[in-house]
Amino acid sequence: MGSGEGLPAPIIYRKGWALLGYLAVESNRMHSRASLAELFWPSLDETSALTNLRQVLSNLNRFCKPVLGEEVLRIERTAVGLIRGEQPLFDIDLLQVAPCRSLHLLTEQRVFMEGLEDIAGIGFRSWLEIIRQELGERLVAAAEKCCDELLASRQWERAAKIAHSLGQHDPWNEANARRMMLIHAGSGRRGAAVAAYRRIEKTLHAELGVEPAAETRQLLERICRLDASPVSSSLASWIPSVTLRKTGLEEALL
Repeated sequence: MGSGEGLPAPIIYRKGWALLGYLAVESNRMHSRASLAELFWPSLDETSALTNLRQVLSNLNRFCKPVLGEEVLRIERTAVGLIRGEQPLFDIDLLQVAPCRSLHLLTEQRVFMEGLEDIAGIGFRSWLEIIRQELGERLVAAAEKCCDELLASRQWERAAKIAHSLGQHDPWNEANARRMMLIHAGSGRRGAAVAAYRRIEKTLHAELGVEPAAETRQLLERICRLDASPVSSSLASWIPSVTLRKTGLEEALL
């Protein structure tokens, strides 16, 4: 048996990867060949652009059939589309069907279609910028939701990993700082919680010239009033059924 037998054909064109990403986002509808040719080869005449599209599609089809399924990539005489059901096929699908499973995209600082910004003209670049922003916002929202759920169930270590990634993504976000403060306090590390407050205080002073919000200051005060007893005995009484909000994590300490 040959070393490559049974494996999908590789995608040999960079525009093949770009086209697959585009169709994955704009899935479950057909796109005319003419519109795709114009989007990906804007500097070519229509005949040349359509010829290039046909070559890319031929290669992409050989890759997609064994990887995605026989009927997922639909290639018709005048139109092309990626038609799929509810099962996730790509990482970005996890944002919709299983948000907490998509968080590696944030922790690993993945960028959607990284390195393909220059693959076509301004039309494609504009589309890519918009999609990256939308996916980034959805990813952050998913991370915040999952982190808050972990906090509510006092899974401090798992919550800390997500909160750390959120803090790296947006170091000026006080809600992220409050999450980290609560994680440290919940883990019995009151000093680390205070240090987290000092970091956000310093960042806000240096970058924005403002003080931490009242919610953040109140959270610090409540943490400082805690005794030094282990988390198992001290926190169980004041985080029994916390409802964590993006701007109100201090409710956990009531």
